[in-house]
Amino acid sequence: MSAAKILFLCDASDVDIVEKSFANNTHYEPVIETTERVLDYGVQAYLERTIELINKYPSMYDGVVGTHDSSAVFASIIAEKTNKRFAGIQSVINCQNKYISRRIQRRCVSKHTPVFCLALDYLREPSQLNTPFFIKPVRGNISFAAHTIQNPEQLNYYTGRESLDIARYNQYFLDSLSVDPELLDPLNVLTCNNFLCEDLVEGDQVTVDGYISAGRVEIFGMTMAVFLPQSNSFSHHVFPCTFEPELNRRMERAIQKLIPELGLDNSFFNVELRVDQATGTFFILEVNSRIAFQFAKTIESVTGYDPLHLLCDVATGRTPQYDEEKDSHFSLCFNFELHSLTDKWILSTPTQSDFEELRIRFPEVHIRNLVQENAFLSNYKHNPESYRYCILDIPGNSEQEIMDKYKRVVPMLNYEFSEAHEAH
Repeated sequence: MSAAKILFLCDASDVDIVEKSFANNTHYEPVIETTERVLDYGVQAYLERTIELINKYPSMYDGVVGTHDSSAVFASIIAEKTNKRFAGIQSVINCQNKYISRRIQRRCVSKHTPVFCLALDYLREPSQLNTPFFIKPVRGNISFAAHTIQNPEQLNYYTGRESLDIARYNQYFLDSLSVDPELLDPLNVLTCNNFLCEDLVEGDQVTVDGYISAGRVEIFGMTMAVFLPQSNSFSHHVFPCTFEPELNRRMERAIQKLIPELGLDNSFFNVELRVDQATGTFFILEVNSRIAFQFAKTIESVTGYDPLHLLCDVATGRTPQYDEEKDSHFSLCFNFELHSLTDKWILSTPTQSDFEELRIRFPEVHIRNLVQENAFLSNYKHNPESYRYCILDIPGNSEQEIMDKYKRVVPMLNYEFSEAHEAH
C-alpha cells in the first residue's frame, strides 16, 4: 500500500525535524508547507487556493495537520472546507481564544478554573480579583505580553503599551477566518485582541499531551517545566513526569471531561496546568488544540514512538500504533531552551557542519535553531523577560548524564552575539 500523503503545515524551524521524522517511515509522506510561506503568499489567498485545489482533486492529500497555533488555524480551515479530519475551526477558536476557553472551563471543570475576567471588566469593577493577579492576551503565544499586575494603573500601562502589537499579531488569525464569514464567531472577534486577567496560580507547571479520535480521549505523556531562577522563563522541561496515582487520575478525568466540551475531535491537544502536590489541587492554565511540537522529540527519546507519526494516524482515521515504533534506550529527556535575558544582535548561528559534528558525537540529541544571523533576537517571538534562540532535546538515564552532555553540546553550537546597541 502506498504511503498516505499529508499536507504538513509547520514553522520553518520545524522542517528539519519533520523531514527526519518521516525519512524512514513507509506509512506517511509529508508535503511540507511553512507558516512563513503562507504569510508571504497572503493568508486568505493561500487558503482559498489550497481549498479550491483539494476540492478539485480530493485524492491530492489523505490528511492535513498543523503543528503550532498559526498552522493549526490554517489546517482546521482547510480540513473543514475539504472534508478532511482535523480539529473543527470552532473548537480551535474555543482553545485559542483564552476568554472563550475559560468560559467553557468554568462551566465544565469549575473547581480547576482560576477566577478570571476581561481587562476592561476588571477596570470597571476591580473587586473581581485580588492583587496581585496575572494578565495575558486573550489570544497570544510564548507568554508575549504576560505580566503580573499589582494595581489598576499597571494594568492600564501594559494594555496601552501592548494592545497594538497584539492586534498586529492576530491579524492573520482574523484574515484566515474571513475565508468564510460564518467562521467569524462574534465573541471571538470582539475579544481576541483584549487582555485576560486571572488569579495567580501556584504549583508545579506541567504539560499533558494527548489526542481525541472519534470522541475517545487518550493521554500519552506529561512534561514538567523548570524555570530560570526568579523568572517566568523556562530553563528546561523534564519528561516523563508523574504524580501520586490518585492525583494523576483526577487530572486525567478532568481533561477527559473538558476536551469534548471544547468541541475537539480528531485532534491532538496539550493542556498546561499548575499542580500543588501538597494539597492535591490543580488548575488549568490553558488548552491548545494541537500537538506540543516542542516536546515531540522529548517524548520520542524516552518512549520510542514518534508523536508526529501518531498525529498523522489521527489525521487519517487510523488507530495510533504505539507498538510499531522502535525501542528507546533512555529513561529521561530534558528539553532545554537557550535564552538571552537581554536583546542581542545575532552574529552567527550553527552551520550545517556544526550540526553534522553534533550528530556524529551526540546522535541522540535533537537541535532546533530558532534564529538567523544579521537580526536582533527581538525580531523573533519572545516573552517579556527573555529571548529564546534554540531548543535542545538531550536524553539520558540520569540528570547528571544529561547535564554533562548539555555542558558539552552548547559550546559546539557556536552561537555568537553582540550587544544590541553595538549593531551596525
